[in-house]
Amino acid sequence: MSAHYRAVVWDVDGVLIDSEPLHLENLVRVCGRYGYAFDEVDNRRWLGKSFAEMWRMMPELRRLGRSYDELLGELLDYYVARVHAGMARPPAPEVVAGLARRGVPQAVASSSPRRIVDANIAAVGVTAHLGASVAIDDVAHGKPAPDLYLAAAERLGVAPGDCLAVEDTGTGVAAAKAAGLGVIAWPNEMTAGMDFSRADWLIDDLHAFAWDDTVGP
Repeated sequence: MSAHYRAVVWDVDGVLIDSEPLHLENLVRVCGRYGYAFDEVDNRRWLGKSFAEMWRMMPELRRLGRSYDELLGELLDYYVARVHAGMARPPAPEVVAGLARRGVPQAVASSSPRRIVDANIAAVGVTAHLGASVAIDDVAHGKPAPDLYLAAAERLGVAPGDCLAVEDTGTGVAAAKAAGLGVIAWPNEMTAGMDFSRADWLIDDLHAFAWDDTVGP
């Protein structure tokens, strides 16, 4: 495997922004309103996956008496109204900015809906540094399928094998590897302990990663 990549594709939730606590609060609130006690066990099971997949695989959600669109709309409205710059996960936005100054192409590939992706990257100040942004709305299948990462590489005009992904979940790592990208696993407090054996690098300090030796225009 080459140690040199031309582009970086970032996961968003849990990587660029510490959004998982707000997502969990949101799910607990909405599900509780309609009679289901969504908890930490549910949350850990679905980290890194889309609400569409949760809806398909969790009969509890389909028994809440609300349609998919109604639940999703409520979740989106609550989240977008509360996301803020203080949720950025340091030093990710700083690394994105530094790579942009060097001319390294960058994109995001997220299992979240477009409204959340746009709100997140705007909140942490990286929108202008990205050459492409791919949300779950843009592809047929979310992670662990490769669709999001393949679309991001295509939009950047870079071969998947020349791209390096940054992920915080095993699901995301599986998606990036299935697409042929190199992968950094950078777990957070909620994802530590997941299986990251397929990642090319497992790190706990993003700032100390050898970006100069690994990524270049």
